[in-house]
Amino acid sequence: NHLTRRTRVFGAVSATLAALAMSAGPALADPPAETYPALAGTGSDTTQYVLNGLAGVIPAIGSYDAIDPSTGLPGGAIQTREDGPSFARPNGSSNGIKALTGSVNGAPWQGTVITGQLDFARSSSSPSQPGSDLTFIPFALDAVSYAFSAFGSASVPTYLTIAELADIYTGDTTTYVDLNGVTRNYVPLLPQAGSGTRAFFLSSLGLTEGDVAWITSPTVQENDGSEIDAIGEIVPFSVASWIAQFNGVVPQTILESDVNLGALDDEFGVTPPIDGGVLNPDFPFTRLVFNVVETARLAGISPADVLLQNTFMGSSSSVCQAAATITEYGFATIPNCGDTSTYKSGYVQP
Repeated sequence: NHLTRRTRVFGAVSATLAALAMSAGPALADPPAETYPALAGTGSDTTQYVLNGLAGVIPAIGSYDAIDPSTGLPGGAIQTREDGPSFARPNGSSNGIKALTGSVNGAPWQGTVITGQLDFARSSSSPSQPGSDLTFIPFALDAVSYAFSAFGSASVPTYLTIAELADIYTGDTTTYVDLNGVTRNYVPLLPQAGSGTRAFFLSSLGLTEGDVAWITSPTVQENDGSEIDAIGEIVPFSVASWIAQFNGVVPQTILESDVNLGALDDEFGVTPPIDGGVLNPDFPFTRLVFNVVETARLAGISPADVLLQNTFMGSSSSVCQAAATITEYGFATIPNCGDTSTYKSGYVQP
């Protein structure tokens, strides 16, 4: 029975969640006021906290959150150099890469010239532009599933096929039948424009922005469970972010609305996103996450360039050697950490 099977899967996933252990307190956010670490970066919401954690063990890293940590809202200004300008805080992978482009080639970012103000961008999506001006350096593995609030028997299905998810986001499927036989409406939600999670999720479903243009619900901040609080709502969510929130190492947004992650059903059977309390590398929607730098600096000989290379480049880099921090924040380690030969992109103009 399909409904019974879904209940059984939900029980298995719940047991896995219960096995997750609580850990240390939340990570710090932006660098402290009037401190200016040597390597400044912005961008992805998904990797902002693990970069903050890495900054705790690698003092050269100064990572600025995607949203203002003092207000919890998008926007606001940051200053990354003692003698530099204040400029608009980039929110999301695409905006982080655009701001890095402006820092490298002088193109204004949100009306401000920020040449030399950034050294890297956080990205939870792979390159999307031809060219080689920028290098995406992988450092960890994440996954993306769909998230929903648990409303008992009224909850959205606890596992879906990829085709079913695609139909929900194209509007071809608008309802589901809950465990009590009641027909409920799906309410598909998406993260903000420029979100790497949004781009990866749509690509994984074989969809484009045009396919989801019909969705009129307001966007939600990437990986913010506080905005998933109604029956039928469904939204892509980083598995690493969910684990880190549940473990208490980052500010949590998932407990108040009892936000759960769904499993995916494919030709290999039903695969949960979390296995044994950690990210399941066999989950169908896994992705590398990256730190993006100017390619030319990887061959530079200045002290600043050498510091950037030692921090991000190669398996012996400071970031790749910090495996314990990477896994603490819910990500999985990867054998190609620090690879600078594979993932290239042209500038993404502001």
